[in-house]
Amino acid sequence: MISGRSEPPAHSTGRHNVEMEQRRSSEWQSGSDSPILMHDLNDQDDVWIDPKHEKAFLNRLDKRLLGFAMLGNMVKALDNSNLGSAFISGMEEELNITGLQYNWMTVLFMAGYLTMQIPSNMMLSKLRPSIYLPTLEIIWTVLTLAMACVQSVNGVYVIRVLLGLSEAGFYPGIVFLLGTWYTKRELGKRMALLTICGSLGNGMSGVVQAIMLKSMEGVLGISGWRWMFVFDACVTATLAWFGRFYLPDYPHNTRWLNNKERDIAMRRVDDDASSKLDGGLLLATKQSSTIGSVRKLIRNKYLYLFVLGWASLQLALGASHVIGIVMRKVGFDAVTANLLTTPCMLTTMTAGLCNGFISDRMRTRFWCILCPAIVGFFGLTMLSKFVQPFPFLYASFVCMHAGLGSTTSIVMTWASETISRDIGVRALAIATMNTSASIMWLWSPLVLWPVTDAPRYRKQRTSYQNYLI
Repeated sequence: MISGRSEPPAHSTGRHNVEMEQRRSSEWQSGSDSPILMHDLNDQDDVWIDPKHEKAFLNRLDKRLLGFAMLGNMVKALDNSNLGSAFISGMEEELNITGLQYNWMTVLFMAGYLTMQIPSNMMLSKLRPSIYLPTLEIIWTVLTLAMACVQSVNGVYVIRVLLGLSEAGFYPGIVFLLGTWYTKRELGKRMALLTICGSLGNGMSGVVQAIMLKSMEGVLGISGWRWMFVFDACVTATLAWFGRFYLPDYPHNTRWLNNKERDIAMRRVDDDASSKLDGGLLLATKQSSTIGSVRKLIRNKYLYLFVLGWASLQLALGASHVIGIVMRKVGFDAVTANLLTTPCMLTTMTAGLCNGFISDRMRTRFWCILCPAIVGFFGLTMLSKFVQPFPFLYASFVCMHAGLGSTTSIVMTWASETISRDIGVRALAIATMNTSASIMWLWSPLVLWPVTDAPRYRKQRTSYQNYLI
C-alpha cells in the first residue's frame, strides 16, 4: 500500500522520521524486501510503496503482460520456423520448389518485416497496445491459414510479404511495452523469459511438424505440412483474443488497473527513470512529436553501437535457421530432421533463462554478453570447418546457438535501459535495431545460406569472419 502524505505539525516531524526509520529497520530485520522509496506526485515529500502491494501488482502484471508477451513470441517463432519445417516435410516436392525459390520466400518475408517495423512502433507509441497488438495477430492468423491452402510458389511469395508486414510490429512492440512497465532490476529476467519462449517456439516447430507427419498426413486429403499451419493459426487466434481483454496499455491509461495499482505503476517507473513529474503524470509517458523523437534518436550516442552489435549478432545467428535443412541433406528422414532441431533450441532456451537471471542478479550486462559470445565463437569456428563426425557438427550448432542466442535478451534489455526513457525515442530505437537485423536478412539467405549450397554452406565462412571482426 502506498502511504499517503501526512501533514504533521512542525514539532512532530522528528518523531515521524524516527517512526519511518523504525519501520525500515523492522522490514530488514524480518528478512522481507525493504520498502521502496518513491516521490510524491504532488509535492516533494518521500512516500513508500509497501513491498507486499508491489508484489501483488507485479504478479498481476506478469500474468497479463508477460504471459501475453511470452506466448506471443513463442507463436511468432513457431510461425517463422514453420516454413523451414514444411520445406523438409513435403512442401518442396508438392509445390515443386527449385533453385533459390525457398531463399526468396525468406527474403520477401524480411522485406515486408523491414518495411513495417519503424512505422509500426511509431503507431504503437500513439495507440492502445491492447487493441493494436492483438489486431496484428488476427491479421497474421488469416495469412497463416492462407499458407495452409497455398497452391503455388508465387502464392507463397505474396503471403510471405504480407506476413512480414503483419508480424513486424510484434517483437519490437512487446519489447517496448515491457520496458514501459518494468524497472531495470526486473527487466533482464523478463526479457530472458521472452527470448526463451522464442527458442521454445523454434524448437516446437520440428516436434509439431513430426507429429503432424505421423498423425495428420492425408487426413481430409490434406498434407501434414499444411496441418502445421492450421495448428499455428488456431493458437494465434486464441492468443489474440486473450490479448484484447487482458493486455495492458500504459500505466496512466490501462482500464483494468484500480487507482492504487495505477499509482504504484506510475511511481515505480518514475523512480526507475529518475524523471520529474508533472500534474500527476510521468513525463516519461508523454509522447514527443515524431520529428522531435527522430531528432533525439539521431543525436543519441548509444544508438549506433547497439544497431551495429544487434545486426552483427543476428547475422551470425543465421546458422541456427538452417539446422533442419542440414540434417535433411546429410541423410536423415523428414521426421528425424525435424526432431533434431529441438534439443538445440531447448539448450538455447535454458542458457538464455540462466543468463538473464544472472544478469539481473549480478547487475551486469557486459559480462553476460561477452562470456556467452565466447562459447558462440567456438561453435562458429567449428561450423566453418564443417567438423566431422556428425556428433561434433551437431555440438557445434548447439554451442553457436546457445552461446549467441542467450545474449539476445541481454542486448535488448541493455538497449531498452540505456538509450532513452522517452516513449517515442525508445520505440523508434528498438524498431531501428530490429530493422538493422532485417536488413541483414534481405541478402544473407541468398548470399550466405542458399539452399542449393546445403549442407556445407561454404559461403557462410564470410559471415563468421565478419562476426569475429
